[in-house]
Order: sequence, then structure tokens, then C-alpha cells
Amino acid sequence: MADLIQIVVIDDNVRSLELLSAALDRDGIQIHTASSPEVGLELVRKLRPRLVITDLVMPRLSGLEVLDRVMMTDPAIDVILMTAHYTTETAVEAIRNGAADYLEKPVQLSLLRDRVNRLLETAQRRQSALNADASRPDVVKFEGLIARSPLMWDIFARLQRVAPHYRSLLINGQTGSGKDLLAQALHRLSGVKGRFVVLNCSAVVETLFESELFGHVRGSFTGADRDKTGLFELADQGTLFLDEIGDMPMSTQAKLLRAVQNQEITRVGSLDCRRVNVRIIAATHKNLPSAIRDKVFREDLYYRLSMVEIVAPSLQERMEDLPLLVRHFVQRFSEEYGKPIHGIAPRAMILLERYTWPGNVRELEHAIGHACMMATGDRIDVPDLPERMVQACKSWLGHPDGIFEMPATSHAEFNLSNDPGGSKLAAHESQLIARALSEAGGNQSQAARRLGIGRDAFRYKLKKYSLERQVDDFGLRN
Repeated sequence: MADLIQIVVIDDNVRSLELLSAALDRDGIQIHTASSPEVGLELVRKLRPRLVITDLVMPRLSGLEVLDRVMMTDPAIDVILMTAHYTTETAVEAIRNGAADYLEKPVQLSLLRDRVNRLLETAQRRQSALNADASRPDVVKFEGLIARSPLMWDIFARLQRVAPHYRSLLINGQTGSGKDLLAQALHRLSGVKGRFVVLNCSAVVETLFESELFGHVRGSFTGADRDKTGLFELADQGTLFLDEIGDMPMSTQAKLLRAVQNQEITRVGSLDCRRVNVRIIAATHKNLPSAIRDKVFREDLYYRLSMVEIVAPSLQERMEDLPLLVRHFVQRFSEEYGKPIHGIAPRAMILLERYTWPGNVRELEHAIGHACMMATGDRIDVPDLPERMVQACKSWLGHPDGIFEMPATSHAEFNLSNDPGGSKLAAHESQLIARALSEAGGNQSQAARRLGIGRDAFRYKLKKYSLERQVDDFGLRN
């Protein structure tokens, strides 16, 4: 019994309970049903199930109220809401309140099984990560993206939840943080049949914005020598990705808002209104609330686009992913350049860890591409990295040439292919942190400065490598 996955299904329609139970019944799963929300909540409190499936409209308590009470009981329980009165707005509201998914009744049983299996797999992966060695957390592969940082896992889970339901969505994040990759993953997950169409708003001349988005008819303005199809029409039944939406002029924002709200567009120079079915993903590195206060961005457009908002973390916020990303880029560029590059010298990897990455993952990609191009052997070393990065790291260190005093080690000692989990790098990093702490007399702030990392990051690494005792030995807790 203890090993069975518990699922509670709540619906005041007894026939619906029977159908759902039969659809989900398989080895390893135990289904519990309740025809009233009160009985269902009592089962939740008693069993602490992995998953709750509940109808939205029920007597005495609604599905949203059931969701709230389940979240208060145990936020780790996934909840799927079902309703015969589906709207995008209520679906997004439910997901914002913590729902794992939102399905329209009558539920397609094959779709339900697919969604349930995904949620159970995600929950199992999450539990495995909690039980894993903290220095070797699990790697998650998701729609062409890879991560071992919990921050990215949460984003993957959110994308999976909102993908079937959103009509407009905003991705915020620093330049180079991968907003376009998240948008493409969201498009693939949404299951729409149309194409993924991109407009870089920072690269369009202001007078041509309307033509780019909505198209034009021949003769509508000087140079319009033929009809043109706009991006909204090209993205019909698919997704329109508006990159750097913060650079869109105010005059175009009003027309965009009408198109997003009404799903109707009119070509420049035409009186004919055309219906479209387009999902909108907007992305920006700017602070749009500040832009609203400065009167350069429309408040009503912001609220329309940000019904769901995803924040793409900077590389500094997900440094656990650095070894994975480095390995990925080394493999990619070594194949692209036809060079047998299999690893990276520890001192080069330490430099990558010390660098602050203002350009985020895109800057890392370019740096590894440069290094692979420059490398003369079968691994990347410090001289192969961009000079500006090497000089920047030197200027941050108390003894600028210290990184070059470390031996490069042999190829076998640190090889990205043979050490995908980064265990050798972890051992080397642990020794480096212990040495810095010893040289600083146990002063954490000084040790962090010697290593060129922030104090919070240093404390995280102390805990990661169980070095707190060394701090205690100095009698210092600074």
C-alpha cells in the first residue's frame, strides 16, 4: 500500500467518477473517489495523495475552493480541475492559484491519461532530486533545454502547465538569458498546428511596424508595389513571438492591443477585417512597469500580455547549470568545427565560474564557440577563452595570476565526456574553497573575495561541500 500512488477524484456526477476511475486504473495506482467536495477533502487530509482531480462546478464548494484547501493541506499535491464551462481566463486563474492543469469536459480520456502521466513523472523526478546527493542533483531535459537547477525545473513545470491554455504570455529576463528558447518550448508544448513566427521589435523601423504586423495592400503607401501578408496572418493557428516588446512604439501598441483582444487585423490601406487565431508570446529585458510610469508603454497592453508572466533567470542565478551548458556547447562546436575537443582544463572551468556573465547563456555560448575555434589540442584551456574574460577575472582577484599557477592537469583528469556530473570539478572546487578559507583565516567575506564570487554563493558552496566545520574550527561565523 505504501508504494502505491494515491489519486483522489472528486465529482458530484457518479457516472463521471466511474469513467475517470476506469481510465486511470493501472498497476501502481490506487484511485479514491468522492461524490462530494467535503468527502474528497477528508480523503486528501487522510491520504496526502500525489494527485487530486476535481470538477469545477459542484454544490457547496467549487473546484477553486477545493484547490485552495488542498494547497493549504499540502502545496506539493498536484490538482487538475475539470469543467464544462471552459474559458482561457478561468484556466489561467486556476493555474495561478496552484492548479497543475485545467481540462474541458467531457474530458478526452487519452488526453487525461497523458496529462496525469506527465504530472506523476514530474513529481517522481522532483522527489528523486530531493533524495539525491546535493552535489550531484538530477539533470532534467525539457523540450531541448537542460538544467539541474531547481529554478529552471520550476520554470519547466510552469510552461508545461500553462501551454494548453494561454492566449498571451510575457517572458521577462536579461538579454541572453534564453527567452526565445522558452518561447519555442512553449509553442511546441501548446500543440497548435500553425507556425512559430518571430518579430524582433528592436529591429523594425517605426513607420513599418503596422505593415510588418498586419500586412498592407498594393499602393497603400510609397513603395508598396504589391500586397504583403503580415505576421499575424502568417502565425494564424500558431504563435507570434514579439521579442523585445518594450521597444515597440506607442502608436503601434494601441493597434496591437486591439488585434490581441479581438483576434482581428486589417491590412494597411484596406477596409477588410480578417479573423485570425494567434497565440502571443512577448518578451523583454526592460522593466515594463517603469516604462508605464514613464509613459512609453501602455498599461492596458501590459496587463493583456502579462496574464501569465515567466521570468527567465540570469546565468548567475543558475550556476548549477554551468557545467551542463559548457559540455553541451563544447560538444556542439567541436562537431561544427570538426575538431576532437573532449574536455576543458580545471583552471579554465574555474575562470568560467568566476566570471559574472553579463551576457548570460548567449555570452557563454559565444565564449565556448571562440574557445573551440582557438583550441589547438583536445581540450579548452585559459588562453583559448576570450581575452576580455581572462582580463576581467584577473582584475577581480587579489592575486591576479593565481589562476595560472594551478596545473592544467592531464586530459584524463577532467574530461567533459567522462565526467558528465562534474564530480572531478566538484572535488577541485571543494579544495579551492577550503584553501581560500584557510588563507583568509576563516573569514568568509575575504575568502569569497579571493575566489571572485559573492558571499551568498560562497555560503551555498560551504554547505554544498560540508565545509561549515572548517569555519567552526576558526571560531568565526562571519
